[in-house]
Amino acid sequence: MYAFRMNRVLVGGILALTVVLTVSCNSNNPPPTPIRPLQANAERLYENDLPLARSVVHIHFNREFKPVTLRALNTAFQLKLPEDSPLTGHSLGEMPIENIEVVSSQTIEITVGSLIANGSTLQVMAKALSGSDEELTITISSEFTELGVVLAGGVFGFDDLSVVAPRQVEEPTAVDRDSNVVRAELQDHLEDRQASVTVRETVLALYDGMAEEIVPAPKLRAALAALAGTFADAAVRSLLSPENCTGTRAAFIGFQKPPGEAELIARVTYDDNGRRILSIRPDLEAAPFELLIPLVAHEAIHCDQVDSLEEEIVASAIDVFLYIHLLLSKPELAFDTSPLARNFNIEALAMLNSGRKTPEALGILPSPHGREVLPESGVMHRSFADLIASSYFGETNSSAPVEPVAQEYLDTLAQAIGMSLGSAIDLNYVDSLLGHATTFEAIANMLEIFELSPR
Repeated sequence: MYAFRMNRVLVGGILALTVVLTVSCNSNNPPPTPIRPLQANAERLYENDLPLARSVVHIHFNREFKPVTLRALNTAFQLKLPEDSPLTGHSLGEMPIENIEVVSSQTIEITVGSLIANGSTLQVMAKALSGSDEELTITISSEFTELGVVLAGGVFGFDDLSVVAPRQVEEPTAVDRDSNVVRAELQDHLEDRQASVTVRETVLALYDGMAEEIVPAPKLRAALAALAGTFADAAVRSLLSPENCTGTRAAFIGFQKPPGEAELIARVTYDDNGRRILSIRPDLEAAPFELLIPLVAHEAIHCDQVDSLEEEIVASAIDVFLYIHLLLSKPELAFDTSPLARNFNIEALAMLNSGRKTPEALGILPSPHGREVLPESGVMHRSFADLIASSYFGETNSSAPVEPVAQEYLDTLAQAIGMSLGSAIDLNYVDSLLGHATTFEAIANMLEIFELSPR
């Protein structure tokens, strides 16, 4: 009996040893883990701090890999747009691979001659990597939507040319000069822009209390008052109080023929005591008062009696930026018969097609794509700044100092978005600030209102 038990233990020990040896032998040759891409993310490339319409894609794999050959690697990758992408078939949707580099044992970088939309896919051919026996696919993450790719990489044009067609100027009527009617329109404007109770009370108090001998036209009183609560509310203090470079409030703000060239829309001049006179073309009195808001904000900037070209470009950029955001609450302004609407529409397109630092947003300097900002117009301007500068040749003084009101506007805007402050005559700074302050909602609204499409 004892011997029998010993035999069972011996047999059991031999079997256990056999299992251990088997497992040990197998553990020396485990099946290789299949190579899989874990992550792929695309980043825009920069040159001298300026954005390019090119990208680099970082692909991280789950384990070390070896290319079969470098030649095989160069033909192994294919980029595809998201399914049903509106960019398909468009030149901006082409994603040519320029270079492939193995940067570590588990990472490859691909340089691409375009921007890449989030959700694009990368296919890796099986023949490229040792240990890979099937085609690999991974979705790419990117900061750009498909619309962002188009905005950053090209220019837009008007499909609906009625928004830039010449307008038949309307004569003002008694309704345009009715203070009660305009006050009601001002209240509607405040409701549309969802102003706070405090801002509404401030704006209406300004309208009601504004001296009519200085600002006789109700629409101009409404336009000036409506700037309260915006980034351009410094205009109110500058025009209605001594807080400006003249040390006194404006002498007159009204509809009358601006001195000088017949085409002038508005102009600031001075009386014998050095007080400002703001003259606005009389035929603009028929326009909705909202179209006068950007105009008043622009003219309030001009205080001293010398203007630089940079000052005019920045003042124009500010009024168009205001206009674009006014369209969010009142899109129909774009189709008004006032010549103001047509001018703003043209300049808004130029601003959309500009932008050195953020070409996918609004800007004033040439975008990296380097194309005309008013395509199909026959006008060869490469930026919003060029378009504005063409109207002021020989009329400006390069030694003019920064205007405090323009500086206040931009400081307020920069603080609102958490951006560092800069000079109001530094066009690079203004270009960057307006680009970063642009809301996607404002751009999408422009595209819809103007029926814009890539060119």
